[in-house]
Amino acid sequence: MKPRLLDHVVCPLDKTSLELREWEIALIELSPEDLSRAERLGIVPAKLAREIITGVLVNPARKLLYPIHRGVPRLLTFSTGVARESCDRYAVQVRRDFPGYSLPNEPGMPGEADVLRTFSSEWLNYDWTGQSYWNLAPDAWFRCMRFVLGLDRRPVQDKLTLEVGIGIGGVADYMAREEGCEIVGVDLGYAVDAACAHFGKNPFLHIVQASAFTPPFRDRSFDFVYSFGVLHHTFSTKAAFDRLAPLPKDRGRLYVWVYSPHDESRTLERRALMCLERILRPLIWRLPDKAQSIALAPLVPLYMVHQWLYSIRHRAGAVRYGVREALHAARDRFTPRYIHRHTEEELSGWFAAAGFGELERGRDRPRPDYVPIAFTASTGVSGIRK
Repeated sequence: MKPRLLDHVVCPLDKTSLELREWEIALIELSPEDLSRAERLGIVPAKLAREIITGVLVNPARKLLYPIHRGVPRLLTFSTGVARESCDRYAVQVRRDFPGYSLPNEPGMPGEADVLRTFSSEWLNYDWTGQSYWNLAPDAWFRCMRFVLGLDRRPVQDKLTLEVGIGIGGVADYMAREEGCEIVGVDLGYAVDAACAHFGKNPFLHIVQASAFTPPFRDRSFDFVYSFGVLHHTFSTKAAFDRLAPLPKDRGRLYVWVYSPHDESRTLERRALMCLERILRPLIWRLPDKAQSIALAPLVPLYMVHQWLYSIRHRAGAVRYGVREALHAARDRFTPRYIHRHTEEELSGWFAAAGFGELERGRDRPRPDYVPIAFTASTGVSGIRK
């Protein structure tokens, strides 16, 4: 965690300011370009030049501790093993500096512990190599994301941006580096550890472990908020949307992309895969992690062959799967507890009810040849807060 993040986060329970105590830090070397950009944004360089490896964020009024563990602030409101491990490891400092303080222990949202477990396994078993991002080369994936987020028409340079559900963090890192924004990336799962390990030295990227249902930010804080392929994996996509909708500033923008029922029926192959999902996923998500891998092993060669054929048909940016990538793709479909699917009409209605106008739906924009149909066949909607 960089000290700059303290300007953006608050206690997720009562939205009050947090106090920082640092125990272990590392230095980040800022380039001349970084210093120039910090000056342009009005950021004191010292707030970007230190990474807090361990420490705590505290809410004095409630006597609550939120650990900073492995460089990531853990702002979940329910009990987790990592938070307890961090406090146990630094028990001497906690007793000395914060007597009577405790970790938050609120009940999580329905199924949230299961979501944390399955998606942590999915992403921690998908190490970043820089060779592929899902089924595309990273540069091709980022180019597609640039299109779906509409960055050519609504640039985010020097804007404060929030990504909800960063996974391994590659897109958030790209946004900070190439699109020139300061970005906060949030994820429920322990993918934040991999994201921090690979991209934590980016001075304009901040990584937080937090829930979409208790976001540790004040309302109307961000110029741009986006969530791509995440909210449909919660117990209620609508409830998650309603917690994110207040976060953009006035005239700020919100973009949400979720699965569509139409996407799963557009080919015979996808209809067959959907039938298989309905049979297997209710069984597989309940299994322990190792048992999930064993259960999915017979599907790995099929994913590898399918992606090999796909890479032949769509050469631009497509990659071929190894075992790691194939297992990752299988996990994404068959291990989540929740996968909801919504139409653009449904999602647009949520935007309008939340006070957003100037709505743009994915199907309203011509799809360039370099963008695979999966990006636009699902449901993506963007809106501006009135």
